[in-house]
Amino acid sequence: MKLTCVGTGDAFGSGGRLNSCFHLQTAEQQILIDCGSSSLIGLERCGLNLLEVDAVVISHLHGDHFGGIPYLFLEGKYLSHRTRPLTLIGPEGLKKRVETVANALYPGLSAKNLDFPVNYQVLEDGKAFWLHDLQILPLAVTHGGSKYAYGFRLESGGKIIAYSGDTEWTDVLIPLTCQCDLLIVECFNHNQSVPGHLNYQTLLRERTRLGCRRLVLTHLGPEMLAQLDSLELDVAKDGDVFEI
Repeated sequence: MKLTCVGTGDAFGSGGRLNSCFHLQTAEQQILIDCGSSSLIGLERCGLNLLEVDAVVISHLHGDHFGGIPYLFLEGKYLSHRTRPLTLIGPEGLKKRVETVANALYPGLSAKNLDFPVNYQVLEDGKAFWLHDLQILPLAVTHGGSKYAYGFRLESGGKIIAYSGDTEWTDVLIPLTCQCDLLIVECFNHNQSVPGHLNYQTLLRERTRLGCRRLVLTHLGPEMLAQLDSLELDVAKDGDVFEI
């Protein structure tokens, strides 16, 4: 699997980083994991072709994680003239939220007015599903007021990538990350605890319980960015590529 970090920032664009978005390529397909509002910018910078993306998997319904989907609609309709189906997979309420935001941004823009089929699927906690050669296991995590928020365990060809989504510490992260080759984990703050988010000190304390071969931080806030030179753990940045 090849994972390209399209956007590794927080909701505020701290440090000039783009909203959360990761492009995953397997032997048979290309998908996006989260698609924040700035994702089209990041995909263009990374030289990735949207026409080759089969599906988008959304961890939770905050704009910095799903807000780029209306722009996928817009680009597919007017620029690339997409005809290939697009599958959108996410928490309950994804379809309603996407359609509402798309119409608010560009009145009349909705899935029914596109020249390509849009298929919605709803995530179920603990229920694994397959996209061609990729198995995805969503596990519910704890993210503030989000009713539905998920981390993902993604497996293909005997390799495993885990993605925390946005979450505070929860023991769900232990089975999520068990024996995975790569963990992409959010880390908004360095010392301060913020409801719904992880911080660096917590990850240092708990990392022996996370069964990952490699741990890489994402979704850094200002406090974390100010500490970059002193961190023991790896940090992802926009444009980084991991192959496993």
